[in-house]
Amino acid sequence: MSQALKILLVEDSEGDFFLVHEYLKEVYDNVEIEHCWRLLEAKKSLSTTQFDIILLDLTLPDSNGKESIIEIMDLLQGAPLIVLTGYADKNFAVDTMQLGVQDYLIKDDVTPSILFKSISYSIERNKIYQLFLSTEKKFRSIVENSSDGYALIDLDGRVRELSPYGKLKINLNLMNEEGFFKVGSIHPDHRESALATFYEVSKHHGEIRSVELKYRVDENDYHWIESTIYNLLNEPSVGAIVLNYRDINLRKLEEEQRYALIEELMQSNADLKQFGFITSHNLRAPLTNLLSIVDLLDMNKIKDDSTKELLGAFKNATFQLNDTLNDLIKVLFIRENRFIALSQIDFETVASKNIHSLNALINSSDIKIDFDFSEAPTVLFDSNYLESILLNLMSNSIKFASPDRRLNIKMKSRKEGDFIILEFSDNGIGMDMERVKDRIFGLYQRFHDRPDSKGIGLYLIHSQVTALGGKIRVTSKVNEGTTFYITFKQG
Repeated sequence: MSQALKILLVEDSEGDFFLVHEYLKEVYDNVEIEHCWRLLEAKKSLSTTQFDIILLDLTLPDSNGKESIIEIMDLLQGAPLIVLTGYADKNFAVDTMQLGVQDYLIKDDVTPSILFKSISYSIERNKIYQLFLSTEKKFRSIVENSSDGYALIDLDGRVRELSPYGKLKINLNLMNEEGFFKVGSIHPDHRESALATFYEVSKHHGEIRSVELKYRVDENDYHWIESTIYNLLNEPSVGAIVLNYRDINLRKLEEEQRYALIEELMQSNADLKQFGFITSHNLRAPLTNLLSIVDLLDMNKIKDDSTKELLGAFKNATFQLNDTLNDLIKVLFIRENRFIALSQIDFETVASKNIHSLNALINSSDIKIDFDFSEAPTVLFDSNYLESILLNLMSNSIKFASPDRRLNIKMKSRKEGDFIILEFSDNGIGMDMERVKDRIFGLYQRFHDRPDSKGIGLYLIHSQVTALGGKIRVTSKVNEGTTFYITFKQG
């Protein structure tokens, strides 16, 4: 069974009440009718009960005409109101409708069907009206409480409405004393483009444009604002250009600082490149001369021991300088060549080539080398880099082998999703990772007192791997050995 229609009938005439009551019973199967003789009674009922519709006679013992409508309107709780009256005054009817009345019925003209139609239409119109009020209330709440600012601007530049919270939050008043948009407060550098954007939007209904500009917030201070301009001139409920604006001053300051920092870093990088170029190239010629002089020295012809010692130190210093310069050139080459054409490289081919180049050292030291590249036989990388990486790893393993056991080097590759992982391990003297972990791939970092340790091998490996988008990590234990995990990015 459907829910009963609850009607409040406010009528002081017993005959009119009886007639309307019978009409309602005739057209509705399920209806609850509450009758009030006076307006005061009706107001008490409305304060405690929610009705679906109210039928109000305008001639009551305690109220008359528009006053009855005005007094009862705030108590309706969203229910529609229909006026029942004996006055056939069109102007009066229009006035009552403007007060929010849904319909105006002349008692002498009322029939069951007219009453049914009026109640049905009034309830449906009221539902739409209440939905509109709810939507408008939500929208207005959003506008008034948003940290953004909103303004409705007519085509001639008059500000029709300005959100108070947005104005307060942004400290921005768009209106001058005459109520027009304050064009003069736009920064001179942005004024022409901002006005051009506004006029361009105003030409086309539904057009939306965004613009960033500086706007004066007080006598000597401009702030960056971002504004979105909507053309809703043809929307009946709006009929204006909608301006949505927000303060982006902090963001702009951060951008300026970031751009300044980027410029500074780019300049520093360029200076470093220039310094590296000068160092590597301008030192090469005099160093080559020194190496030639060292080669020409015949130490056997020098009889004075003190002179021999000095020349020996000079010779060693020259060779060390040459090694340092060569290391610097390698580093610069890696830094300058980050966009290298990659190709599929066979792990076993590169490993075998390095083993062959170290063959004499491997055989003399009785070193065992095992490798298994079956899971991932090839890798997308640069062949020269991969050869250098494996050569440095193998050289380091041999250099830091344990005197207590035979050196065993193991290499294994595997696939992990879109990556290839290479594990390179040995059973050498290892490292104390707690002590060296933050410096492991640093330039000229030495962790063992070996005369042939220069501290550049791991730095070069790390540079070559990361230059092509890869990663490298290491685990190690003293007197047990070291394992490197190199991740190669594929594609």
